[in-house]
Amino acid sequence: MSLVVATAKVKDKAGITGSTYDTKIASLIGEWVPSLEFAIEVAFINDTGNVGLQATLNLGATEMVAGEFLAQLAREPGGSEGLFFGWLEVRPAFSDLNDPFGLKAQGALRLQPYLKHKDELQGSLGVIVGGSRTEEES
Repeated sequence: MSLVVATAKVKDKAGITGSTYDTKIASLIGEWVPSLEFAIEVAFINDTGNVGLQATLNLGATEMVAGEFLAQLAREPGGSEGLFFGWLEVRPAFSDLNDPFGLKAQGALRLQPYLKHKDELQGSLGVIVGGSRTEEES
């Protein structure tokens, strides 16, 4: 069995209507889902009898794909600039362009208990859910 992330569910999470971004979302699903499946212990993915577990894994993956989609939208020209009109200042509600609405962090937190040991991940998802790229001092 594998994770199931549907374009319609990603659009729901991202608050998107219409079909303008369907191809972009489908492409993200194709890129992200195999990577997320690799990061999750195979025993959890194969436990198809546990409907609640499968729903949790699929929801976490959907949140991560939706978060990446929104991050890409925020990085497009005009997606995150502020406007100034004299004393009036209008800025985006988010400050983190890598996860503007926290969906990637929410999905990563949801998936964290089911991830492989960090030594097996080799950096595929480990930095997103905690830790750093630099060696910590004792």
